[in-house]
Amino acid sequence: SSVFILPIGNDLYKVGATYDWSDKSNTPTEAGKDELISKLKEIISCDFEIVNHFAGVRPTVKDRRPLVGTHPTYKQIHVLNGLGTRGVMLGPYLANQLFQHIENKVPLEKEIDIIRCYKKK
Repeated sequence: SSVFILPIGNDLYKVGATYDWSDKSNTPTEAGKDELISKLKEIISCDFEIVNHFAGVRPTVKDRRPLVGTHPTYKQIHVLNGLGTRGVMLGPYLANQLFQHIENKVPLEKEIDIIRCYKKK
């Protein structure tokens, strides 16, 4: 569907998300709220009450690829992030790639290696 519904307990749910590429603030808008209500009503038929409304900025990188690897200066720091909506599918594979990189010095694929984010000097 066009929204997610996440149960958080006690018959409460989080519903999201909107994507307004021009608004870079984390201020909730009535337009965003109305969009979510409209989309929610397309997939459920029960009554509901909004108990909280908030907004955030979804971080990303330009190439929208995962960030995997070892910090270039602090070799004891490793990262496995940026999996996005495909994290469930990509996570195990990328975790194994990172493990092989750390333990066996296997090079990471250039498309996922975090080193691509550092400016060349």
